[in-house]
Amino acid sequence: MRGISMDHLLAPLDKVIDLAKQKDAGIVVTAIGDGGNELGMGKVYSEILASKKILMPEKCVSVISCDHLIVSSVSNWGGFALAAGAGVVRYFDTKEGGSCKAMVAKCLQSLEEETKILNSCVSAGCRDGVSGEMESTVDGMPLKTSLDCLE
Repeated sequence: MRGISMDHLLAPLDKVIDLAKQKDAGIVVTAIGDGGNELGMGKVYSEILASKKILMPEKCVSVISCDHLIVSSVSNWGGFALAAGAGVVRYFDTKEGGSCKAMVAKCLQSLEEETKILNSCVSAGCRDGVSGEMESTVDGMPLKTSLDCLE
């Protein structure tokens, strides 16, 4: 988002998406993004380039498209929404789990698990996408903000 290439830090997942999108593969690609630089955000490439809210979009916008795109304020939160949605669908398809709320809870990580995941990422050398620092924050926000969203 700052116009700095991170290619040397990232796995070449674009190649996996390219293979999945081949007509004979029959794989549907769903992506989650928040700022334009994530895989799949190429689906709204021209809209991102035209946006006045994204600084230097031409330096950070992804050209990799997808079949279904979930756009959220923070990609992690879009992941929470996808997992919760999967829980709702599972409940109504099977009526398992006692209640819809219980099934959704099974599909989401706990607050403790989310904290452990982020701390493990930082311990492994991961950096916050906004601050660029190795710290337990998510897109420049304190972990508590994400935990509140998850809850």
